[in-house]
Amino acid sequence: MIFSKTTRFKITILYMSILALTLGVFSILLYHNFRRSYFESVDNFISSRAQGIAYAIDAYWEEEHLETMKNGGVPGDVFSKVNNINFTRIAQRWIKEQSDDPRLMGILVWIFDARGNHIVSSRNISPAVGLPREVVSSLPDIKAGFRTLDLTLMEARTQSFRVYTLPVIENNRLAYIVQVANPLGGVYQALIRLKTILFILLPLTVFITGAVGVFLAGITLRPVDAMIKTIHQITAENLKLRVTIPDTKDEIKHLADTFNDMLERLDKTFTSQQQFLQDISHELKTPLTIIRGEIEVILKKKRPPEEYERVLKSALEEINRVSRIFENLLLLARFDSKKISLELKPLDINILIKDILDDTEQIARQKNIKITFLPASPAVIQADEYSIRRLVLNLLDNAVKYTPAGGDIRISTSWGNNLVVIAVSDTGPGISPEALPQIFDRFYRADASRSSDGFGLGLSIVKSIVQAHNGTIEVKSNPSQGTIFTVSFPV
Repeated sequence: MIFSKTTRFKITILYMSILALTLGVFSILLYHNFRRSYFESVDNFISSRAQGIAYAIDAYWEEEHLETMKNGGVPGDVFSKVNNINFTRIAQRWIKEQSDDPRLMGILVWIFDARGNHIVSSRNISPAVGLPREVVSSLPDIKAGFRTLDLTLMEARTQSFRVYTLPVIENNRLAYIVQVANPLGGVYQALIRLKTILFILLPLTVFITGAVGVFLAGITLRPVDAMIKTIHQITAENLKLRVTIPDTKDEIKHLADTFNDMLERLDKTFTSQQQFLQDISHELKTPLTIIRGEIEVILKKKRPPEEYERVLKSALEEINRVSRIFENLLLLARFDSKKISLELKPLDINILIKDILDDTEQIARQKNIKITFLPASPAVIQADEYSIRRLVLNLLDNAVKYTPAGGDIRISTSWGNNLVVIAVSDTGPGISPEALPQIFDRFYRADASRSSDGFGLGLSIVKSIVQAHNGTIEVKSNPSQGTIFTVSFPV
C-alpha cells in the first residue's frame, strides 16, 4: 500500500498505461491493415483468375466458330453464346480439360448462363450450389463484385469463401456468368495467429517494460533518496549541511539547488535571529543595569531630595533609550510584515531637505562641520513625507556623528533615467571593506566596543524605507576617505 503511493509507482503506472494504450491502438491498426491486405490479395487473385477463365472459354468458342465456318456456311446467330447449347458444351469441355491446371488448384469455379442456370462447375462442388438470390434478382444488369459466402461442398463441409462474380457481355447482352471462389480458411488462420501473437505480446511487453521502468525510476530517483537522507540529518543546529548536487542538468539538480538556496536563506535567518537576540540583550542590559544599580545604591540609605531627583532623571533617560529601541524595532517589524501604510503623494525632495537642514545645521555647528546642499530640479517623487524625512534625517545624523570636527558633509539631488537620486557624503574615517556588507544589519556598529552613540538601527530603518518605496540604496567608502550613501527613487 505504501509503495502504491510513491512517485516511483505512479510514474511506472502512468508509463505502463500510456504504453498499453499506444500498443493497443497500434495492434488494432496493424490487425485491420493486415486483414485488409489479405483480402485485397485474395480479391486480386480471384478477379484475375475469373478474367483468365473468361478469356480461355472465349478462345475455345472462337476456335469452334472458325472450325465450323471452314466446314460450311452456318449462320452467325448460331454462334451466339446467349442460351446456346453449343456454348454449354464448350464451357463444360474447358472445365473438364483444365480441371488439373495448377492455376485452378485450390479455387472453385462456376459457369452460369444468362438466366442464372448452372452450366458447369468444379468437380468438388455440388451442382445444387447456384447463384445467390441477390445476384439472380439483379439479372440481366448484374455487376462484377466481391462477397464473402459460407458454402457447403460435396464433402458436406461448410466453409467461408471469398467469391468474385464476373458477368461476360456480348453485343451489349449478358452472355454468361463466371464465378470464382477462394477459401478463406488460410486467411482466417493467419489472422487468428496474428491476433494471438498480439494478444500475448501486448501485456507481456507492458509488464516487462513496467518492470524495467521500476528499475529505471529507481536509478533516476536515486539522487532524491540521497537528498532525503541528507535532509533527515539537517536540524536547527546543523543548517550548514547541504544536499549533494547531482552532476546533471535536470529537474532533480534544480530541486537540489533550490533546496540548498533555501537552507542558505534559513541559515542566514537563524544566524541573524541569534545575533539579533544577542544584540538586543546587550542593548537592553546596559540601561537596565544602570537603572538597577543606581536604585540599589540610592536605597541603601536616606539621601537628600537632590540625589533622588538625579537618580530618577538618569533612570528616565535610560527608559527613554529603551523606549526608542523598541519604537525603532516596532517600525522595522511593520516594514518587514508589509503592514505599514504609506501615504504616497507628490513630494519635492529639495524643499524637504532644506527644511531638515535648518535643524541639522545647528547640531553640525557644534562640531564646526560644514554642510553643503546641491539641489537639482526637478526632484519630485511619489512618496510618504514622514518616511522620507526620517530617511534623510538618519543619513545626515549618521554623517554628523562620524565626521570629525572641522569636516565637510555634502548632500545633493540629481535627476535622470526616471530616477531622483539623493547622495550624502562625508569626510569621516570611512568604513572598512569587510564591514560594508553588514552596515544595514540591525544593531550592527563598526565600533565593536559599542562605545559610540546610537543603537545600530538607523541604517536598517533607512534601507526598509527605501525598499518600501521601490528604491535602491548604495554605499561607497574607503578607510580615511569618507563615505557616500546614494539613494535612488523611481519618478
